[in-house]
Amino acid sequence: MNRLTRRQFLASTAVPALNLPGTGSHHASGLFSSQPAGLAPEPLRGLTVDAARLPEKLAYYQRLIDFCRDWKLNALLFRLTDDQGSMLRFRSHPELITHPHALTPHEARGLARYGEKRGVSVIPEIESFGHSRYITGTPRYAHLADREPGGRREFVGLCPVDPETLSLIGDLYREVASIFPSPYLHGGCDEVNWGGSELSLRALRTKSRAQIWAEYLNSLDAVCRGLGKELIVWGDFVVHKEPGILPRLSKRIIVMDWQYYVTRPQPLARVAQQVADNGLRAIGAPAIISCAWGPRAGELQLRNIDAYADAYRSLRTNRSLGVIVTNWIPSRYLQRSLWDTFAYAATALNLGSAVARQSAFRSFVERFYGAPWNRGWQKTFDMYYRITPSRRSCAPQWPGPRLPIPWASEAELRGVLRSGAVEVPPFAELRSRLASLQSRVQSNKLDCAALALSIEYLEHAYWRDSVLREAPKARPGSAAGLMRDIAGRDQRLVEKLDAQWDLGRFADSTARVEPVIDLGPADQLLFRMRQAAKFSAKLAADGGEFRGILRQHSAG
Repeated sequence: MNRLTRRQFLASTAVPALNLPGTGSHHASGLFSSQPAGLAPEPLRGLTVDAARLPEKLAYYQRLIDFCRDWKLNALLFRLTDDQGSMLRFRSHPELITHPHALTPHEARGLARYGEKRGVSVIPEIESFGHSRYITGTPRYAHLADREPGGRREFVGLCPVDPETLSLIGDLYREVASIFPSPYLHGGCDEVNWGGSELSLRALRTKSRAQIWAEYLNSLDAVCRGLGKELIVWGDFVVHKEPGILPRLSKRIIVMDWQYYVTRPQPLARVAQQVADNGLRAIGAPAIISCAWGPRAGELQLRNIDAYADAYRSLRTNRSLGVIVTNWIPSRYLQRSLWDTFAYAATALNLGSAVARQSAFRSFVERFYGAPWNRGWQKTFDMYYRITPSRRSCAPQWPGPRLPIPWASEAELRGVLRSGAVEVPPFAELRSRLASLQSRVQSNKLDCAALALSIEYLEHAYWRDSVLREAPKARPGSAAGLMRDIAGRDQRLVEKLDAQWDLGRFADSTARVEPVIDLGPADQLLFRMRQAAKFSAKLAADGGEFRGILRQHSAG
């Protein structure tokens, strides 16, 4: 059965049992040597959970696995560690920074088995180079931090030439390998800021950065090989930033290429072919919520998913392992509001972009909401993806609306007053459209309500800015009433967001109640809205303060 026929077969049947490389004996000298000649392994088609930045309830992760099964996805990449902490309680190293609601090994093992029984391989990701403050943020391992001189403060790496680093990561790999039956172990290794430690500077006198990179990744691969696992690493440095790494890597290592701004399949296919030409395997990794987005992904992100789906479907090599769609920082979005995007991604990965564009949302509405499809639903999804705002700092070249961050201080309020008028996307119209359709929803009604609430949030964020910009032009004496209106609407929205959060997230989650390290206001939607409501309530209680700000603005 050739690759195309296999894909067509998968699209028309129930989810098959996984046939993943590495489930049998491992062959360091030849990839897939146990496979019949010309037969590609079952391609990965999956989603990602960023549990390390915001732990969510176990029932949600089980539900996500069920969704993968229902939409013929066979993998869930589960990010267990990041700068913010570990989502797994490591018995071997309990001293690491660990989230209060982290999974016990027993719970994690149960989740992995839950996935296996449903044909969904839960692939653990342990950050092994950058994104490693869960290690270096502890006094015991602070000496392993290896920030590049003059480099960014974020993503400070572990020292790759300190023997203690590999020893520690080996402990973590061994524990994770005993919990997760997946043949794969993702080691992270993206966005690494390293090279300033005494040991690294000494090593760099005799070796290039690419050499040190490759030697460290090959050492991680050797650990995985001893555990019967296959190592996956991110491809940003390996392929793009330090291309000298790639030819030096063990041929067992799998490269996961993420390029979230690319919307054409050709350059993505070229990267995958480059990886294959060097004797390694490749996984494509588009994004849903990435740096460029807030509560929702826009139309351009669908095109990124399309491009990866089509690029990897077009490759005729058994070194292409498929596509896993990433999704980052859950505190940016409402937990239940992204199922339509997941369904679009699943359709694109299984059937290609042309089919996804034509039928993905119809299939989602009929299967997930149990509602009859009509032109109203089509207009609703088309409009939402078209008008979803991007973040200016992360997508400066993209056209369209920009994401407003609710002002929560006097300085931010003054900044909005100084800014010029902006075009307000028609979120009020969009919310009205969806409201007219909700009565026909028969299944997963709370999820449809979360989708509506995400629209309401964006509508409110734009409304706050627009009425504030008009405030200096209003008649004298109306300022106090305006601020009371803003404060009242702020509080009502916060109550709705709080209730939605409690459906599937922990009430005392750090991301809800306080600023999180390396996450900004746009990354903590509910926490930021709470701050904004607190500030507007303060101004509403003291009308003179707001009037004074307006007078100073008018005089200036």
